[in-house]
Amino acid sequence: MTAQLFGAVSWVPIGALAAGGALCALVSVLWQYREEPGARWFIAALSAQAAWCLAYGVALFVVDPQVRFALEVASVLAISWVGYLFLGFALEYTGHGAIRQSRFYALLGGVPLVGTALLLTNPWHTLFWENARLTRAYGSVVLEYSFEFGGYAVLVTGLLYAGVGVFLLAETILSYGPLYRSEAAAVAVSTLPPAVGIVVWLAGLGSASVIQWGTVLSLPHAALDAYAFVGKRMFETSPATRRVADEQAIDALPHPVVVIDDSERLVDFNTEAEVVFEDVTPEAAGTHVSEVFAFDATKLRGEETSYLTVAGGESRREFAVHSSPLRDAAGATVGHTVLFLDVTDEREREQRLEVLTRVLRHNLRNKLTAVMGYATTIEAETDDEQIREFADRIERNGADLTEIGEKARAFDQLQQSDPHYRPVRVERVLDSVATDLTERYAGATVDVDVDADVRVITDADHLRLALENVIENAIEHSGVSNPTVWIDIGFEDGGETLRIDVRDEGPGIPDTEIGVLASGSESRLDHGSGIGLWIVEWSLRRIGGSVSFEQSETGTRVRLLIPDRSPPRGTADVGSRQSA
Repeated sequence: MTAQLFGAVSWVPIGALAAGGALCALVSVLWQYREEPGARWFIAALSAQAAWCLAYGVALFVVDPQVRFALEVASVLAISWVGYLFLGFALEYTGHGAIRQSRFYALLGGVPLVGTALLLTNPWHTLFWENARLTRAYGSVVLEYSFEFGGYAVLVTGLLYAGVGVFLLAETILSYGPLYRSEAAAVAVSTLPPAVGIVVWLAGLGSASVIQWGTVLSLPHAALDAYAFVGKRMFETSPATRRVADEQAIDALPHPVVVIDDSERLVDFNTEAEVVFEDVTPEAAGTHVSEVFAFDATKLRGEETSYLTVAGGESRREFAVHSSPLRDAAGATVGHTVLFLDVTDEREREQRLEVLTRVLRHNLRNKLTAVMGYATTIEAETDDEQIREFADRIERNGADLTEIGEKARAFDQLQQSDPHYRPVRVERVLDSVATDLTERYAGATVDVDVDADVRVITDADHLRLALENVIENAIEHSGVSNPTVWIDIGFEDGGETLRIDVRDEGPGIPDTEIGVLASGSESRLDHGSGIGLWIVEWSLRRIGGSVSFEQSETGTRVRLLIPDRSPPRGTADVGSRQSA
């Protein structure tokens, strides 16, 4: 018989169809986010819910028993899958993707799958429902029936799946604060209206239970989801990122990390810790650290960095141990996170550097002194002009190498201790440096324009070393026989920074020298001719200063900026301190 429609249109089917249409519209909007975590599962859940609403809405207009029954089966079939699909979304969106991909989750899908089979074959066994009959309610034709165990089991399990999904979203709200709060709360709350309608329908609560009210109540569900996913762009900020970061941050580190509790028991560790320490294994969890590590366990809780050596096979590795306390919400220390930084290569470089420094200080300097002495003797004893010229070149090159070694030695000695800040009279430092350099370089002039009262709180030794090298570089690269170097003093940043400008004449410092300093490294093809400018950079950096260069046709201007470190409150007046 051809399907007939009732003349009077009830608001129930209109509401169900409106909800189905709203859900379809939401699916079309969310399709662009289908590659985001959980998006495909949520789209599938919304699609199933839309099919439930549309099939039920159309069914309420139909009086043909066979068509009406087929539409009822389609609507119930769709709703039986919504809970499972929503759970898949919640798992992936909240960062539990491993569970969603597990066999356990696949087994959970057996419930709606069995429910589908039971529903489609119900006429032969009536395990899903029975006593189906058409009746009128709320101005529509409805199909009334009694659920059997299979129907209750499938639909109640779907509600439980949805409930777990809501719990995961609620846990996200509590764990991550305001970052995802409004979006996750909207989605969690959106499940309540249709869930209430399903409970009324399943529990047979009065005459209203003949209507699937969950379809009509899907309208507020669609509105809340639209707020979360369209208005708040929920899929653009997924908590899965933060949860995965929380879970995998330690394992992602390339250094060993262990976590110990307040009783010094091993609680957690990353993969690198298992590789480096033989006794760090899953079985060692909960064991006292003294039974796991061969070194002094107190190093795992010290506030200062300590060092230890670990032997592994034929190699020995050195680690710097950094311990950070773990505190609970009340501020109490409940354990420590211990990071082991492999400093083997750094320590070896330090040892090699110490050896090279010693060689520069003693062996190389002594050998060069002997070479220069022989060159002087050859120059004095020979009558051959070419040999005399060669001897002079040997002596000059030897002097240059000796000077480089002395500069390196001076800076190495200076960096052995922390800077000592005190009031420094800039005029005295500059006059001392100018006197030394004009004595060393005959014909050179250092023109200092500085007020006698200019003082700054800094480290005098670092300042002097920087000035010596920058002025010496200006003299050496002036390109004239009687060079002049001009020095101008001033303050910047409201008097908080001392500015010293050093200007030379002629071509000035070569671009290659400045370029190497700016890049911060040297190579075989790109390197400076000496160590002077490096010492300027290092010395100023130690006292918080900086150096910059400005090239022009008339020479080079080197600008030194040195912060004036004001004394702490309550200390003696600067003017009363002894000046360097």
